[in-house]
Amino acid sequence: MISALPNVITLGRLLSVPLLAILLSSHDYQLAFWFFLVLGLSDGLDGYIARRFNAITQAGTLLDPVADKLLVITSASFLVWDGLLPMWIGVPLVLRDVAMLSAGLLDSNLRDNPITPNSWGKSHAAFAFLAIGVAIGQAADLFYNEWFSQVIWFVLLATLCITSVVYCFEWRRFHAERKA
Repeated sequence: MISALPNVITLGRLLSVPLLAILLSSHDYQLAFWFFLVLGLSDGLDGYIARRFNAITQAGTLLDPVADKLLVITSASFLVWDGLLPMWIGVPLVLRDVAMLSAGLLDSNLRDNPITPNSWGKSHAAFAFLAIGVAIGQAADLFYNEWFSQVIWFVLLATLCITSVVYCFEWRRFHAERKA
């Protein structure tokens, strides 16, 4: 029972992305903020349960990053469209996740042997969730701090650049090992 729980949480997060899109498109930012917060916390919870109870599965290894990337792509797209997230951070964020999602789904070698997440990738994901959460929270008038937002956006852009380079090298190394 416990072994299936992380996958159930991940699947729930994946299936919740359209509901978040509806909340964001209807400008219900207060509800969208709390819903996004629950989805963000569920990302940490499923990983913790999977590691704690040795319930890491191939399905979870594939579904978790897909759910995270769809959540980021959807949220950032709506926030950029509504002018709540600057284009200079939102567009690269969306393009990076679209590229990584596409590579992961289209490259059969990566599908069968996904690249192991590293601390840079986890840091980037945390800052992406934080930046999106802050943008939604500010739109909901729950808090506002321009300086804090700017710092988060610049740190997110830095982790985005670093992780993009790291994953490109990892992808090239992975394929070079496959050919050898």
